[in-house]
Amino acid sequence: MDIPEKYKQLWIHWDARVLILLSVSVQIVLFFLGHLRKTFALSWMRMILWGSYLIADLLANFVLAHLCNDMNDSSFSNAIVAFWAPFLILHLGGPDTIIAYSMEDNELWARHLLSLGYGLIIAFYIVFRSLPNTSLLAPTLLIFLVAIVKYLERSYSLYKASTKGFHSSISSSYRKLNPLSQAFYLYFACRPFFINLIPHFELYTKTRNLIKEMTTKEVWRAMSKVLSYVYDEIYTKTIINHSIIGYVLRVLCSFCIFLAFWLFLIVPKDDFGKFDVIITYILLVISICLDVTANIMLMFSDWMIFSLLSVKKLRNLSVLLANCIVRIKTVWHKRSCWSIKMPQLSLLNNCLNVYAPNRALHKRMMNSIVEKLNFAQETKLYPGWRTTINEIYTLQALQPTHANEKIMKIIASNVKKGLYAIWQVIDWAIPIFVKLLDGISLDQQVFIWHITTELCFHWNPKPLHPSCPHRRELEKESISTTRKCREMKACKYLSNYMMYTVLLRPEMMSTIVQESSVLFYHAFDDMVQFIMQNAKIEEVCKKIMTTPTVWNDNNKSFFAIARALADLMLKIKEDERWQVLTMTWAELIIHVAKNSRANMHMKQLSSGDELLTFIWLLNKYVETDDMFHIILDIPGN
Repeated sequence: MDIPEKYKQLWIHWDARVLILLSVSVQIVLFFLGHLRKTFALSWMRMILWGSYLIADLLANFVLAHLCNDMNDSSFSNAIVAFWAPFLILHLGGPDTIIAYSMEDNELWARHLLSLGYGLIIAFYIVFRSLPNTSLLAPTLLIFLVAIVKYLERSYSLYKASTKGFHSSISSSYRKLNPLSQAFYLYFACRPFFINLIPHFELYTKTRNLIKEMTTKEVWRAMSKVLSYVYDEIYTKTIINHSIIGYVLRVLCSFCIFLAFWLFLIVPKDDFGKFDVIITYILLVISICLDVTANIMLMFSDWMIFSLLSVKKLRNLSVLLANCIVRIKTVWHKRSCWSIKMPQLSLLNNCLNVYAPNRALHKRMMNSIVEKLNFAQETKLYPGWRTTINEIYTLQALQPTHANEKIMKIIASNVKKGLYAIWQVIDWAIPIFVKLLDGISLDQQVFIWHITTELCFHWNPKPLHPSCPHRRELEKESISTTRKCREMKACKYLSNYMMYTVLLRPEMMSTIVQESSVLFYHAFDDMVQFIMQNAKIEEVCKKIMTTPTVWNDNNKSFFAIARALADLMLKIKEDERWQVLTMTWAELIIHVAKNSRANMHMKQLSSGDELLTFIWLLNKYVETDDMFHIILDIPGN
């Protein structure tokens, strides 16, 4: 079916105009979502941002090529078409809030800089074709100047965020601590951690003492700000914007944009098409709005506070301005600058979903639609190649939660104090724990303790112990119900989060064993055997705990070990039981964080934070002194 000729002609006339409006719309999306992605790590936001980032440069280059075709040597509209060309170079420079979607993009800074030459050649060719009509030449050159500055800012920011640039920016000097810039002081000390370097000893010592004097809430607020600064340095134009040259360029660009708008306003427009004039006004007004918004964000950022406190001349005035910004931010932006995300994955919930096909068709369709709209993450468990089993299990993550104050206190206190006090209370159980978990890797321990926690959490306390039907009552509650529920939920959140990390984010762990995935499959398959159609999770747990365990010394099942651990945990008093489980998870997550790689945490910042990144950074502040002791003991250092 052929498209009617009139629609073809309509598109030929409007294609470049529609595409340039689409390009400016993409810039708006990048500007705002680029700013929000470090605080709101929602899946749909990341998908839109990713698509906009991929299409932005391609779209701008494509429109430049179309403008070349639209030039007509005998048309007066050439001048206004040529005026659009520098806006596309401006779009290639990108907004201040995002220069890269991932760390790998930063390594392509040289290619990005080279692309400027090709873009300028096409843009200047379009302007040359518009001559001798010079009615809009002055505003065109002004926007050209702004576009070149913005493009060079992005290329320089990409270089500074690359591995080479970041390494060269690490300085051995350090600045004086100021109460208003306390978080920035911690950030300056932690920068070497992200490229596996040793920080300045005196600076590190001061920051470590500072961390130890903080409350739990202050520690996590400081860590969130530090990670926010690292994100700004790697994925935005913050480094160039908050420099003396950056401030001068900011004033120059703002002046040029306003002057170009005024010059276009006073130019006679009788020879230009009405819709072309409207499109030009849209481009100018949106550029002004984005520039003003960027200036406001720059003035009220934490980086501006640090810049003011670094001024030596007019010291009193700069401190006064810094205090004013702090007060305004406190009133205007009460929400913390970084949210602590904890993705969740529950094995028992996934076991129950194995029988999902037995539900009604309309319910299955609705659940499937909801899962797709929420961009639910999935992973698969395979039985291995040499087996007759054909079943493949698909595990789906739950909606992520956020770390509450209870979880913060548990982890912060354990990083600073240690984890062995509670084990002294139940020292009789330690040999059994050691025997059950001997020779098991870290990721496998997470899998086992997750099943144990699930069984303990969903076990409905009855007067009798599951494996001892004639035993007296287990125990009477010695802690308040509210406190117990908080501890249970905190423990379950940590358990689900670590299970998610092992199965869906294995790159965050450096201790993954190759055969773990097959062993996980068989353990999960053992769990599925206990699932009944339309069964409740409490009924499944009861059946699992009351069924005798069959041991195979040659090949112990993780599921059998987890059941034995759960049986042992249920013999401990309830308040001590949840203390043991919570401390165990705190120990596991700290151990995983200590052994994770720095570059993985830098990559993680691009998609929102995770709890593991917070703990890794906090642990770096607290325990790197062991490294210093080793170095200082070597003669000659």
